[in-house]
Amino acid sequence: MISRRGLLVLAGGALLPLPAAAEGEVRELSGDVRLNGYPMARNSRIFADQTVSTGVDGNVWFVFGGDAFFLRPRSELRLRSSRAGSALIDALRLITGAIGATFEPGRPRSVVAGGATIGIRGTGVYVESSPLETYACTCFGATDMMSTATGSMMESVRVAAVNHQARRIYLDPQMGMRVLAAPFERHTSEEIARLESLAGRPNPFRG
Repeated sequence: MISRRGLLVLAGGALLPLPAAAEGEVRELSGDVRLNGYPMARNSRIFADQTVSTGVDGNVWFVFGGDAFFLRPRSELRLRSSRAGSALIDALRLITGAIGATFEPGRPRSVVAGGATIGIRGTGVYVESSPLETYACTCFGATDMMSTATGSMMESVRVAAVNHQARRIYLDPQMGMRVLAAPFERHTSEEIARLESLAGRPNPFRG
């Protein structure tokens, strides 16, 4: 039997099942983690247009469709759809803190953090956002990094599946965006591989 939580109500009262990717599931949770400001539980369901946030000791790992995510402590992530009425998440805004994410190939998605927009197709990324800079690592796959201030392309990073390539993106009011190479830090290949495992995909760092 399908519960009303898993049904979409159409005009005229008809009930249809929601798409499988219409809600996310928590896989691991510890400390202070909130969904739209309310404490999150292990059985919480996550939907588009919600906000996941973590306190000083909060950590959460969750999946949504074919995508998988983790949030570090002191993070806030807004889950959005670029199309009105859609239940699919394709636009993520990292207000503060850090996120690791891997995405199922196919649909385009984007992560907005600080002064940067990261365009994604079947990629693994780690992103940290602060008022002065964004640290963005393309862990595998390929990303397009763009300036949200002007909409102009800053760079296109094409990365072999066994590599991590990171950029530190500074927001300078006088000069606009500055994108500099950065070291691989603050996350591990094991964490990214675990996200892929949660999504049912193999380790991307092994041939």
